[in-house]
Amino acid sequence: MLSRAKGDYDRAELTFQIPSVIRMQNMGIPASLCRMMHNLLEFVSRGGDGDGAQQMHDAYKSLEGVIDDLHLLLLDPARFLFDAEGLVGNSSNMRLLYRKGKLYGRDKEETLITDAFCRVSRGQSEAFFIGGFSGSGKSMLVNSLRERVNVVGGYVIKHKFDAISQERPLSGVISAFNQTCQMIKDRHSPRRLFEIAKKLRDEFGVDFGLLVRLLPSVSVLVPDFVRPGLVEQDGDTMNVRSVCYSLLRFVRVVSSPVHPIMLFLDDIQWADSTALDVIHTILSDTMGSCMFFVGTYRDNEVQVEHAVFDLMEKLDISNVRTTKVSLTGLGREDLNTMISDALCLYPRICMPLSDIVLQKTKGSPFFVLEFMQSLMSRSLLQYNFHQKRWVWNEDIIRAEEITDNVLHLLSTKMNRLDELQVMVLKVMACFGTRTDESVIGYLSESTEYSGIRDGLEGAISDGFIEKDSDGNFKFRAISDGFIEKDSDGNFKFSHDKIREAAYNLIPDSDKKQFHYNLGKVLHSVCEDKDDVGNTVLLIASQMMYGEEFIQQDDEEVVIALAELNMRAGKKAMDGCDHKTAYSYLQAALSLLPNNHWERHYDVSLRLHFLVACAANSILKADEAELILNKILANTRCIEDMLPSKFLLSQ
Repeated sequence: MLSRAKGDYDRAELTFQIPSVIRMQNMGIPASLCRMMHNLLEFVSRGGDGDGAQQMHDAYKSLEGVIDDLHLLLLDPARFLFDAEGLVGNSSNMRLLYRKGKLYGRDKEETLITDAFCRVSRGQSEAFFIGGFSGSGKSMLVNSLRERVNVVGGYVIKHKFDAISQERPLSGVISAFNQTCQMIKDRHSPRRLFEIAKKLRDEFGVDFGLLVRLLPSVSVLVPDFVRPGLVEQDGDTMNVRSVCYSLLRFVRVVSSPVHPIMLFLDDIQWADSTALDVIHTILSDTMGSCMFFVGTYRDNEVQVEHAVFDLMEKLDISNVRTTKVSLTGLGREDLNTMISDALCLYPRICMPLSDIVLQKTKGSPFFVLEFMQSLMSRSLLQYNFHQKRWVWNEDIIRAEEITDNVLHLLSTKMNRLDELQVMVLKVMACFGTRTDESVIGYLSESTEYSGIRDGLEGAISDGFIEKDSDGNFKFRAISDGFIEKDSDGNFKFSHDKIREAAYNLIPDSDKKQFHYNLGKVLHSVCEDKDDVGNTVLLIASQMMYGEEFIQQDDEEVVIALAELNMRAGKKAMDGCDHKTAYSYLQAALSLLPNNHWERHYDVSLRLHFLVACAANSILKADEAELILNKILANTRCIEDMLPSKFLLSQ
């Protein structure tokens, strides 16, 4: 903590000099009124002369300023009229009072997205794209609409893409629609649920098993229709086209003007054309679908040939109404309002500080939050209990070498944590923006990461994580913290920049090895477990980051990794994400030695057949045929040939 000599905050620590104001203070009049009276009398003592008044720092420059302050006192007395000690805490636990959920400087965009949803509520699907740099408030803008959607009976479903897990984009879209089933069950009466179930059964008929396989949570809506073996009997018959069509038919049944679906896909710059084609298929439907699609992306990180812009063009051609907005940094007045609210001080007093913050952060909302926190941590922004206000010195702040890089601010904060907590951040950053509770559990069973839960608990006791009213845990920072625990019990970074800063704690030269070792540890814990769900995908991905280290292991380890990728591919196929499956299975093929048909016949046979099935499902028919012929050339008996011959005949 930087120490400050007495006198550093002379501007803010000046006691009231006018006797009448001192008497007001002694009578217990709120400091805000005393300050207003003091500034007003300073203004009067200068005869209203603007140039002289400027020399009095906080003195009013005109009567319009007095009117503005009085207006604030009437509108929000809890923040601007009454003394804030009870709100901000005590000297050891100070915090800035940002308005929760408040969108600063986004009134126009809020109106646009609200109007678009209102049109969807009248029965017409629409798309809404929000561009902007990381930290510009894209997700906040979307979240401002969630309550309205819920109030009118709509379903809000969401998926966030990220750079780490971008090889599974279609799975994310499918999982988002899977969320809808539980929402429907929770909101409707048994009679209404029976009607929905009957409509689904009538719509899908003999294909109902495909729907259950695609969206497992459908079983909570139609338990009487889901009989044992229903899913298995459909085999591997779904391809990308059937996935699109099945989701479209599902949306037709469950959505309506009374119950529209709002699908929010965050960071679609990490999505691919397959995932976005599903969105186009549903939005361009003219037979009853009612969906509001909202996609956010970093417009400074995508090129014109990206699939996002291809989707926009396709929607225009299909006559789907589309709105596009781009968020930039906050303007001077909006940023000053944000800081004024946080400090519970009149905007005219905060403006000099706001100008410095604007210069450093370019108005990026997330950067502003972290920058203000850094001022507090360096004792450049303090709460003065005598003056009952936050105090600072613009000259000192302006002279300080404070980074204009938000990642550096976050990394500096993280480096103050103990070794165990830093390890937690590094590990979770390798998994992307969120980490399943089950993965934390598996890691805690290992010797290498046995203390991972202690790292989380230690952060709680040290004040970096707090428990909210719902019993969930989250790291304390100026915004929502480093890591949160969501309603499903899984952990997630509260912002992309926080994950990026945590990932940067691992030196670039060590990243591949760190991923590989993490995957090996998870594999050693999970290899004897019957079913670890989607964790098998995570393990395979982590180990393939260190592909260059794989060849250094003996053949037994390499074959085990090939089988792991084969399991991951099969798991993705079971979830109808054949493109992801194809990626894992190709990785498995690349690990097989040259003489694999002689030395590892069973693995080779099963793997090649799965690759052929995945290739066929993603419309790579020529490649599928080539692989099937390779199987036929290497099989040892007629029984091993039959599946390949059957697939070739289709």
